[in-house]
Amino acid sequence: MQPINQLLITIAKILEEILKETDSLSLQQASVFHTSRAPSISIQNYIQRIAKYTHCNSVCFVFALIYLDKVQELHQDVVLNSNCIHSFYNGCHKNEYYAKVGGLSLKEINELEMEFLSMLNYELFIQKEVFEVYEERLKQYEVIEI
Repeated sequence: MQPINQLLITIAKILEEILKETDSLSLQQASVFHTSRAPSISIQNYIQRIAKYTHCNSVCFVFALIYLDKVQELHQDVVLNSNCIHSFYNGCHKNEYYAKVGGLSLKEINELEMEFLSMLNYELFIQKEVFEVYEERLKQYEVIEI
């Protein structure tokens, strides 16, 4: 089993804090990312599972966090909660493989991918400076929390 990456734990803790606040909100409208009930796997275990089976390094997860922030910035009506956060965290193998790792059907993952790209206006480029700010803030959060 691969060692637990502290940065992934930090990202999971940040997401769990967000979920604590947003799970209590009533949704005006659910997005295609929302399920009828939250998966039983914790966000930390889910992220660790994705890292283990996809061999994605922590940079991929920092990118994912940046993309989630961009989605929230562009679509403030989309509420990240326990019923959708797992759907956002699936990114170098074929979609069939990600679907299997993420516990989704191929059709679901393809639909989610198209919606996610649309929500980001197909703008996936992340400025080096933006990445460095996120990386530094995650490291600071790690120090504060531990």
